[in-house]
Amino acid sequence: AYDVTIPGYDTRNTNNLRLWGSMPKRGFDLQSFNAGDYEHAIESSNGAAAITSVLYPNDQTTFGKELRLKQQYFWTAASLADIMRRFRNLGKPLIELPDYIAIQLNDTHPTLAIPELMRILVDEEDLPWDVAWHVVTNTFFFTNHTVLPEALEKWPVPLIEHLLPRHMQIIYDIVRRHFVSVAHKFPGDNDRLARMSLIEENHPKYVRMAHLACIGDRKVNGVAEASLHSELVRTTILKDFVDFFGVSKFGNVTNGITPRRWLAQCNPGLTDLITKTTKIPKNIWLKDLSKLEELLKYVEDDDFREEWAAVKQANKERLAHYVRVTFGLNVNTKAMFDVQIKRLHEYKRQTLNILGVIHRYLTLKAMSPSERKKVTPRNVFFAGKAAPGYVYTLQTIRLIVNVARVVNADPDIRDYLNVFFLPDYSVTMAEILIPASDISQHISTAGTEASGTSNMKFCLNGGLLLGTVDGANIEIAEEVGSENVFFFGHLTPAVEELRYQHKHHPVPVEEKSPDLARVLDQISSGLFGDEGVYEPLLNTIRQVDNYLITDDFDSYIEALRIVDDEYDDRTEWIKKSIRTTAKMGKFSSDRAIQDYAQEYWNIESTKVQ
Repeated sequence: AYDVTIPGYDTRNTNNLRLWGSMPKRGFDLQSFNAGDYEHAIESSNGAAAITSVLYPNDQTTFGKELRLKQQYFWTAASLADIMRRFRNLGKPLIELPDYIAIQLNDTHPTLAIPELMRILVDEEDLPWDVAWHVVTNTFFFTNHTVLPEALEKWPVPLIEHLLPRHMQIIYDIVRRHFVSVAHKFPGDNDRLARMSLIEENHPKYVRMAHLACIGDRKVNGVAEASLHSELVRTTILKDFVDFFGVSKFGNVTNGITPRRWLAQCNPGLTDLITKTTKIPKNIWLKDLSKLEELLKYVEDDDFREEWAAVKQANKERLAHYVRVTFGLNVNTKAMFDVQIKRLHEYKRQTLNILGVIHRYLTLKAMSPSERKKVTPRNVFFAGKAAPGYVYTLQTIRLIVNVARVVNADPDIRDYLNVFFLPDYSVTMAEILIPASDISQHISTAGTEASGTSNMKFCLNGGLLLGTVDGANIEIAEEVGSENVFFFGHLTPAVEELRYQHKHHPVPVEEKSPDLARVLDQISSGLFGDEGVYEPLLNTIRQVDNYLITDDFDSYIEALRIVDDEYDDRTEWIKKSIRTTAKMGKFSSDRAIQDYAQEYWNIESTKVQ
């Protein structure tokens, strides 16, 4: 165990975060070493160290899949053993475990904890199966983080049988009992039985971890209400389970962010200005973020707006300094700062962003020098990491880097457009990027983003939001006012029909969006180097376009034009920025934790003097 103390804010209370490192049961094998078998001498040591050396290895390989499953079991087993040790020290009967312990499964990755706790209760504690299952299903809670069926985790049965044979036996026992319960409630409905089964009948068979999590817990929640995430969970990917268990088992807890890190720590200038202007002590409003609404009284105050703009400019200078010192690149601090930072995935549509950048570049190239001088200069920042086996997102990074290389070196354009891909993205980098943004992009295909939290971080720091009607964007707009955000694109109800049309009645890109077709052709022609390399990526747009880039492109370009126009009105832009920060109280993690505590874990907050 490795313990990390987590101090609270403005309190003497401190929590403990227990992390785990893996070590061999036996260390260096001296006998093998003396026999000349040097590799075998360190084999067990290296095998153990590998489990906690790299988080989430590339799981495109058999070795990677096996290591990832080992990691998931390792952490759940270590934590459960520790939880059970502490519970036993209370001297309470095991049937009372749910009264003292609540375990929140954060997505499906720790779902092996369900059969692991069953193993402990049945095999080690000799509880009857039904009693053990009652304890398990009242101890666990499950947070779903996706509406993409393909993102719901599945593990091959042979792999689990090989690594965790007892757990596979327990899962099959759960399957049998679940099968009987569903058949009793919905007699003769074999299709429903197949849909609700924990086992996907394939070659090989797979264990559906989301189904296991759903069956083995007390309550399930999504992470954004207004975005329809929780509603979509109840009506699509888990609909059969809602019919079976009843709607009361399924709820919502909108995500939140901690203002101590995502405002006070990363943006001390804005924190001080808020404290000075509202005359509310920092240690008060940072624990009750709704008090930011006091800022609305000062929206029309010229002096306050000037100070607000000065803080933003100082943060832009700080980011420019960081980029110059770290990467040797110069940043125009008088330009608009347009930022998209998040994990790379097709549904998050970094590809749409870079295609929009290329469109802007081509448009600027076609202008006369006098026309260009009327254009709002823009710096576009990308940062984020891609899964090592996700080819399309790796190609997207390559395209962004090559577009940046061409655009930033173009003497006609570099005063009006610059592109930056900042490598090795981290929380520390985000703390510099977020306070500097004028506009941030959250442009997932409608109906694919469960919530997102970077949108909340940007808005809390006075950056405006450009996005689709998806995820927490919707709840943010409800709070800050739709006139203070920039929406574009098709809505969730239209998505499936559009995908159907793509598949059965495809329309060439040239007809649907001539501007996009021109951008794709320029990439294919080698304007940004690596001719031919991008064809697999471009063909996902030309042929399948599962994430509706062809449908949303023109709307996206129009939204970018509106952003340009509104940014030019500096007074109105700063007013929007102030209003956005002022209305972000709902999105504090304090509120989210309070929701979980009261509605799920059944615990009350206790004030400690």
